[in-house]
Parts: sequence; C-alpha cells; structure tokens
Amino acid sequence: MTTAVLTTKYVQEVQRLRQKYAALPAATQRLDGILRNIMRLAHGKLPQQLPNLILPETVLVEWALTQPQSTFTQTATEFQQLDRCLENYRGFLQDQFGFWGQITQAAAAAIARLPGKRYLEVMAGNGYLSAGLRQFNQQVYATDDLGWVAENETGNQQLTAIEKLDALAAYRKYRHQIDYVVMVWSPDGVPVDWQLLQLMRQDTPRIPLLCVGERNGCTNSAIFWQHAHLQQNPQITRLQHYFPPLDLVAEQIFWID
Repeated sequence: MTTAVLTTKYVQEVQRLRQKYAALPAATQRLDGILRNIMRLAHGKLPQQLPNLILPETVLVEWALTQPQSTFTQTATEFQQLDRCLENYRGFLQDQFGFWGQITQAAAAAIARLPGKRYLEVMAGNGYLSAGLRQFNQQVYATDDLGWVAENETGNQQLTAIEKLDALAAYRKYRHQIDYVVMVWSPDGVPVDWQLLQLMRQDTPRIPLLCVGERNGCTNSAIFWQHAHLQQNPQITRLQHYFPPLDLVAEQIFWID
C-alpha cells in the first residue's frame, strides 16, 4: 500500500507543490501535514489534525509580492493549483482509503475519555473510529452491512474487525451492552439514520447517539436532521474542539437523542 500511495498522481502533485512553495510556510505546513497523514493511513494509523486547508487571500497576496518576475495574474493562476490540491485532500482519502469523517488520533482519544467504555459503531466502514477507540482500551462493537465494498474502498481496508450487521440489527443485538452509539458519515439521503434514531428512542433511558457529519449537508438524510434533537452539554462542547473546520465541509460531532 505504501509504495502504491507514493505513486498516485495526487501524492506526486502534493510533493511537487511542496517544492514549489517551499518558502511559503502557510503552504508547507498544510502540504507536509497532508503527506504525513497519507503515510499514517497507509500504515494503518489514524491521521493527525490539520489546520484549515482553505488558504486566506492574504497568503496569495504575500506570495505574489515575493515574485517580482511574475505578474499577479500569473501568480494567482499558479496558486489555484495549490488551492485545488488542498481542496482535493478529503476526496483522495475517501477514494484511496475509504476514510470519510475526519477521525483523528486526538478525536478518538477525546471520545474515549467520555464516561462509560462501551460503544456500538454502526455503518463503521473500515472501522477507523472503532480502531481508535479500541486503541484506548474501549469496548467497541464495530458493525457495517458492507454494502459499499463493490463500489469503493469503504469496507475493503478494515483497520479492525467489523461484524457484518446493518445498523438496525446491530442496535437490536447490542442495545443492552453499550453506553453510546457512534455513527460517522452516514450516507447522504439514505434514511437508515432516521430509522435507527426512531428505534433508539423506544428505549428508556435513551442511549446517546454521537454523530459525525455535516448537518443539512453532505451526510445523513434530510428527515434525520429534521428530527434530531441536538444536545448541548459539557461533553459535546469538549468533543467539538477536536473537529475544527478543515475545508468547505462543515463537519462536526453531534450529541443526539
């Protein structure tokens, strides 16, 4: 996997831009972080947190002022290549590793510090969050129906053992053995998340659902967001610090009942 990743067009483009913008700290910090995270994922490790990949316009202006032999228009055109490369980071991880939500090492550690040590992950994909929680000695039931294995890398590069169960069957099986249900990037427009939430609401006391995704955006179904009760408490406030803005996707972690 490591050799194959290094030969991908995207990684080669990151390396090329790293050389081109070696004198621009705002670029090198981000490009180095991207390369580091790609190598971590290639070795079966969770990535580390990156700064926001959207470069401020002031960075372009500052860079253009150091390029006396180029016109501003030419510099801006070249700069668009850097912007596109940073913007394509998330998509590359999805295509190459089946890595969807930005589950970093720090985010997994923060979730593992919640009261209680028993988790059910539904729609776990390759199990990045489950692997991270297990690394911190949490009891995790990692489940997925593995319905995407024929279409992309989701479920094909499992970091940890995944039990083949759909979300509803998984909750029915483990509902009495868990403190939390966790769900990362439930597919856009697929109402299984709403079906799961309705099932969970039949239980008393209710088990919290920790959902990583983009509210009313590229994850989950519209009906789920319409009926999700988003809770604010000290625990979720602390967890949200580990999901800072990365790009144009407004990804967060939500505490839902």
